[in-house]
Amino acid sequence: MPIHPYGVWCANAVRVTAETAQDDPDSPHIHLFYEDGRGEEYRASINVKSKGSLSELAYYRFDNFQHPILTEISELGMGWHELDKKPGGGALDYIRGNLLNFEDGILLPHDIPGVGNDLLDLIMPILRTASSKKSKIYLFGEPYSDMKGIHDVHMNQGSAGRFAQYNGVWQDGGVIIEDADTGRHIALFLAFGSQAIHTDETTGHALPNSQVVAEILGHTRPEPGDGDILPPRADDIDIIMDDRRVAIVGALVNPEGPEGQPEYVGKPELVYLMNRSKSGISLGGWKLLNQNDEAHTLSQDIWLAPGEIRTVTLGSVPLSNRGGLISLLDQNGLKVDGVSYTREEAKKSGEVTLFRV
Repeated sequence: MPIHPYGVWCANAVRVTAETAQDDPDSPHIHLFYEDGRGEEYRASINVKSKGSLSELAYYRFDNFQHPILTEISELGMGWHELDKKPGGGALDYIRGNLLNFEDGILLPHDIPGVGNDLLDLIMPILRTASSKKSKIYLFGEPYSDMKGIHDVHMNQGSAGRFAQYNGVWQDGGVIIEDADTGRHIALFLAFGSQAIHTDETTGHALPNSQVVAEILGHTRPEPGDGDILPPRADDIDIIMDDRRVAIVGALVNPEGPEGQPEYVGKPELVYLMNRSKSGISLGGWKLLNQNDEAHTLSQDIWLAPGEIRTVTLGSVPLSNRGGLISLLDQNGLKVDGVSYTREEAKKSGEVTLFRV
């Protein structure tokens, strides 16, 4: 079954340790210890190696993380908070929450000789600094049954084999650090190289023929064999890529004037789409989703030539002024692109928020 309960632990970092390849060559962890004002020390156990033959994990780091999720979690008090596994709240979903682009990660081993070339080298300095400052941290995952800590602090969908039973949507793990000196947020996300980047909207299971994380990072998919835990692939079905062939390049999130009022004469909320591919693309039946997964279906007559930018009026699908998400799905319901914007960006009435070109 999917992980349960799922939520976030708001606390202060205290200290951190790690299991090296010599300590545990099979299932090593980083252990981040923390306290939440209750006079007790807890432990977050963070996986840094897979048990499959594809043992590496993908590592995503954001030194100035800005996302609407911060608005939700900043209002929480210290301690454990169970979260609803749905959009529009505090839950994480690497795919649907537009937290990251999978191709921006680094696939790394747990612990190998050398400097700056493995997960321990890159993660431990950040957590040591957070611990020395007693920085506030937000730990997403599943608590231990005795409530003495938390685990599953990584992507929790798109797995195959015996780990598929833990798949689910809006239940991904991660670490967000609020730097005690600057107040900026540092986000650390981890995904197993064998996990699929396209998953079922209900179960979180890998979609047939989805690329896995390792592939999108330029690594060869291992041949099936003992120890491999990879989603199945059929030769007669096209591989599901994550190429952002059509990109969300901007949006007018907060038009000028009192929206929804009879006297309103300003522009509606708009989304700007760009065809980044070398071929023309019909967007008929494609959908734009807001952060509550409310969908605006594009009309059948929208055709984008290579390099063309098209303005889409959202109509009855609102974009939140508290910060939010915009996702683009193709006619098969597969995510093509996704962006996020913050409350501060949404305050800029009448201005277009630019995401990428």
